[in-house]
Order: sequence, then C-alpha cells, then structure tokens
Amino acid sequence: MKRPISIYLGVLMILLRTVTTIVTAVNIALDWKKVDISLDAGTSADMDALSGALLVGLMIFFGVVVIIDLAVAALIFRGSNRARFVAMILATVLVLGSAVDFFADGTSFTLENGGLLGLSLDILVLVALSDSDARDFTTGNSNTRSDVRRRRRLLRRRGTVKS
Repeated sequence: MKRPISIYLGVLMILLRTVTTIVTAVNIALDWKKVDISLDAGTSADMDALSGALLVGLMIFFGVVVIIDLAVAALIFRGSNRARFVAMILATVLVLGSAVDFFADGTSFTLENGGLLGLSLDILVLVALSDSDARDFTTGNSNTRSDVRRRRRLLRRRGTVKS
C-alpha cells in the first residue's frame, strides 16, 4: 500500500515538535543562571550543586523525550500502528495538559513562550494520524507483517523451511 500524505504530515509534525523540544532545552540551558531556586539547601555551594544536578536532570529528560519522539516518528513512517497509537496518546495528553494549565492558572499561549506552537503541533499530529488513510496504512502493514510471520511459522511446522 502506498504511504498516504497524512503519514508524511504526521511524521513531519512530530519532527517539528522534536525541534521545539530541542529549542526549549537549549533556551533553558542558556538561561539557567537566571533561574531562582528557592530551597533551603544550606550554603551557596550546596545550592550550586543542587542547581547543576537539576539542570542535568532536565537535560536528560529532554534527551529522552527527543529520542522517544524520533523513534515514534520512524516507526510511524515504517507503518507501525502501535507507534501511531502511542503518538496520538502522547499528543492527547499534551493537549489535555495544556488545557488543564490554562484553566488552572490562566496561562496564556503565545508564540513568545512557545505554548501556542507546541499546542498547535500536538493538535495537528492528532488530526494527521487519526485520518482514515493513516489508519488503513498502518493496520494494513501490521496485518501484512503478521500474515508473513504466520505463514513462516506454518512452513516451519511442516518442515519445509529451515531456521
């Protein structure tokens, strides 16, 4: 089956979301000295150590998110229905998180704080990957692969194919 345009667009939106995650991580790392951590950690050396550990933890978190996004995008492009489903769940969680943030704190989504871009990319991922052509492509590939595995197992049982 030919790969539909909705798969291309969904993967592109996931990749753009990955780029925004990388930009966010770089901005946090560059502006980290301006962040005021107000915990009772003792001396200023303890605060610097705590601040550095928190920055490293955040960068590891962002790195894991980027790797997961890239893996999901690659799997969707190859035709994985499970990866499409995971991407749609993640996008739904992010959209719902933005909604909760808006209603709880009154957070405004603008281009300056990156909220509007991330929210719109998540909505576009949902729209692209929930398309019927995208579903048919990924379920068709999944069924084809499982049919090939099933035939291979049957042939092995009959003894016509050696492992």
